[in-house]
Amino acid sequence: MHRVKKATSVFGLSRMKSVLEHCGDPHLKLTAVHVAGTKGKGSTAAMLASMLGASGRRIGLYTSPHLVDIRERIQVGGEWIPRETVTHLLDRLRPYLDRASKGGDTYAPTFFEIFTTIAFLHFLERRVDIAIFEVGLGGRLDATNVLMPVACAITPVSFDHTDKLGTELGQIAREKAGIIKPGVPVVSGVQRAEAMDVIRARCAELGAPLRVVGRDIAVEPEADGAFSVRTWRRKLDGLTLPLPGRHQRDNAATAVGLAEILSERGLDVPGECVREGLASVTWPGRIQTVSAAPEIIVDGAHNPASVAVLAETLAAFPPKKTIFVVGIARDKDIPRMLELLAPCGDEFIVTKTGNPRAAEPEDLRDMLAALCAKPVHAAATPADALKLARARARPADRICVTGSMYLAGDALNALGHGR
Repeated sequence: MHRVKKATSVFGLSRMKSVLEHCGDPHLKLTAVHVAGTKGKGSTAAMLASMLGASGRRIGLYTSPHLVDIRERIQVGGEWIPRETVTHLLDRLRPYLDRASKGGDTYAPTFFEIFTTIAFLHFLERRVDIAIFEVGLGGRLDATNVLMPVACAITPVSFDHTDKLGTELGQIAREKAGIIKPGVPVVSGVQRAEAMDVIRARCAELGAPLRVVGRDIAVEPEADGAFSVRTWRRKLDGLTLPLPGRHQRDNAATAVGLAEILSERGLDVPGECVREGLASVTWPGRIQTVSAAPEIIVDGAHNPASVAVLAETLAAFPPKKTIFVVGIARDKDIPRMLELLAPCGDEFIVTKTGNPRAAEPEDLRDMLAALCAKPVHAAATPADALKLARARARPADRICVTGSMYLAGDALNALGHGR
C-alpha cells in the first residue's frame, strides 16, 4: 500500500467503484451507517458502535486516522483487524492493483481507497450485523461515499482542509452533506446557521428525513454528572460518559439519534444498551488522561474548532500549572490554533512528528513567542518533548499534548498506552 502514489490529481469515486466491482461490490451487501462532520464524527461513530455492541450485535467500525497502528482503523467487536487478514486481503487485491497501477492516477487506487476496500471485505467476511463508517475527508468525494447506508449523521461542521473543501462554511457543509442519500434518514449535530441551511436544503431536495440535536434531540443535565437525552421516541436518563467535555454529550445525542433510527428500522437498541454502551465507550486520544502526578492529558485536536473545545474543557478542570506539548501540521491554521492555546498554558514545548507535513518546531516557537511572554522550548521529537515536559513539571502540575492526531499517537506510544 505504501508504494501506491496518492492520486491527488484526480478526484472522484471512479477508482473506488472500479476496485469494488472487481471484488463483487461488498459495500452493497452491508447494513451500514455513515458519519461525516468536521469534529466529533469519530467519537459519535465509536459511541454508536459501543451501544450496538451492548445489544449483542457484531459491529464493524471504520475510522481514520489511526493513532498508533493502522489496524485500529478497522475493528469488529472492538478488536483490530488481524495482521494476517490485512495480508490476505491485500494478496486478493494485488492482481487488480498491479493492473491498475499501469494506468496512473486515473486508475490506481490511493492508500485510503485500498484500506477502505479492505474494511468492506473484512466486515463482509466477518458477517457484521451493522458496519459504521466514518468519513475520511469531506464526504461527497470521500472513498466511503460509495455506501448505501440505512442512516447518516453529520456532526458539527467547521473549518478544516480548506484547500480541498472550500474556504466558506457553506462550501464545506455542501461537501459533508454529499453523503446524504435519497430517502435515507439523517441526524445532524449542533450546527452554525450557514451549515444547517445547507444540510436542511440537501435533505429536502433528496427527501431525506432530518433530525437535529437541539431541536428534535435534547440533552439535559442531571445530578452527579449524569445527563439525559430526549428524542422524538423516548427519554433516556441516567446516561454517563467516560469522555470529558460538554461536546461529547452532544456527540452522544447524535449517536442516540442514530440508534433511534435503527430501532425504527427493526434493529432495536434498548435503553439499557444505550446506557451501557455510552458508559463503556473507549476513544483514545480525545482529552484522554493517561497519567497522574503529573497529570498528563493527550488530545488530538488538529484544527481551531477542536482546539477551542479542548480549551473550554480544560477550563472546567481544577486549575493547575499547565505545560503544553504542541506539534501541528503545516497545512493547518497554525496562527489561529496557537492563538487559542496561548492563554491556556503556563509553558510550551513545541515539537514535530515524523509526518512529512509537520511544521518545524522553530517556526512554532517563533509564532508562540510573538503571542505570549511565556517560556517556549523546542524539542526535536515527541519523545524528547515529553521527557522535557516531565522534567519541568511538578507532581501537582498538568501536561497537555495536542495539535495533531499523529502527535497524540506518538505520545500514547511513548507513554505506554499504545494498545
